[in-house]
Amino acid sequence: MRNELQFDGIIFWVENNIIYTNLNSKFFESYQKKDVEDIFYNSISFLSNGNYLPILIQLDHVNTYNTLSLFKTISTSKTIKNLVLSRIFLVNSLGKKALLSLYNILDNQIVPNKVYTDYNMAVRYCNNDYLFFNNVS
Repeated sequence: MRNELQFDGIIFWVENNIIYTNLNSKFFESYQKKDVEDIFYNSISFLSNGNYLPILIQLDHVNTYNTLSLFKTISTSKTIKNLVLSRIFLVNSLGKKALLSLYNILDNQIVPNKVYTDYNMAVRYCNNDYLFFNNVS
């Protein structure tokens, strides 16, 4: 059985050196922005056991407004940035991907977030990032 943390509308788990996060709309009805950052921070800290792992945030069942809101919160959080190797967002449309990618460019991040519409490509990126990091360090 995998280690899993579950709250109202969100599940975190680790599988093959990737922290997965799956959300639904119930989550956004229950929590405020600061709560979201704390939930992510505490969940990542617990599941990663002090290791740098990529996080794959699955937003394919979340509306555009909540997708953008969560993306802004997670992508600008210094505390979360210091916990994870990379932040990968999975969305269900090219429109959402374009919107998040544009925000990424305008936010001018040193290490940008990655946005994918294809699950397999997102997982492949996570695996490659993890392997590269561990081969270099």
